[in-house]
Amino acid sequence: MKKILLLGAFMGLYTLHAQTTIFQENWDGAGPGIGAWTLYNLDGNTPISAVNAGGDGLPALVTNAWNVLSLSQIQNSGPDYTGFAYPSGATGMSGNVAVSNSWYDPAGVANDWLVSPQISIPAGSTGVNLTWVATSLGASSFLEDYKVYISTTGNQSSNFTTILKTVTNQPNTGSTHTVSLNSYVGQNVYIAFRNDSNDQYIMLLDNIKITGTTPLAVSESAKAETKISVYPNPVSDMLIIKSKAKINGAEIFDQGGRKMNTVLDGDRINVKGLASGSYIVTIETKEGTITEKFIKK
Repeated sequence: MKKILLLGAFMGLYTLHAQTTIFQENWDGAGPGIGAWTLYNLDGNTPISAVNAGGDGLPALVTNAWNVLSLSQIQNSGPDYTGFAYPSGATGMSGNVAVSNSWYDPAGVANDWLVSPQISIPAGSTGVNLTWVATSLGASSFLEDYKVYISTTGNQSSNFTTILKTVTNQPNTGSTHTVSLNSYVGQNVYIAFRNDSNDQYIMLLDNIKITGTTPLAVSESAKAETKISVYPNPVSDMLIIKSKAKINGAEIFDQGGRKMNTVLDGDRINVKGLASGSYIVTIETKEGTITEKFIKK
């Protein structure tokens, strides 16, 4: 009898591994925003207020450890910055960016922290990576230094004893950095960016993201409660989702966990371009996320 019950439990639960975004922050609405991050300004230094006779000065706009500014604000913060690089847009960046200053009066070493909210990395995940885009705003003689930390114990600066990456002389053209977080699967973590430059200028940070292949599982009983089904199945062109709850989103994955290039249009998805075979559709409603299997003819 016990074997029959166990078999029924396994038949009622199946798992799909899908490439997903575990966390992201681009300062433009994709992410929790600067209000959810913890800032520590531990250097006590005073940003220089002007860099020319006209009183212009970008450092004076950076009044906290890190501030969110738009690229247009940065480009328009003064007409005369001889020797400094102000690209129309650093590679890999757009819209708003997080900004940290290291040019002080008197000169000093920055100690400015940007600490993420708690991030849960799902158990069973694989290929988990942290990526971000950074650039130095100054000329080649004013390149920024910084470190990226991880903590599993808290978000105080003293909790960050593990360095994920040390960056020296961050290029001023924009570059993407990647570090593995596979050692932290199944844990809650905090990520910290610490500007520790010595009398340099300005650094920009954008498009912070944690991605990985994560397990998705759903029980047949949960699907019954939300009353979701898909038809026709098998399907040739248009897959229709029947749901009592409003459909907030839907994505299709192949059996290898790769996300397919499809678009939800109301309650249907055009799958005509998919190759024949078995697929999983994940359907998001206010009740949660449900997965359904279907066959493309």
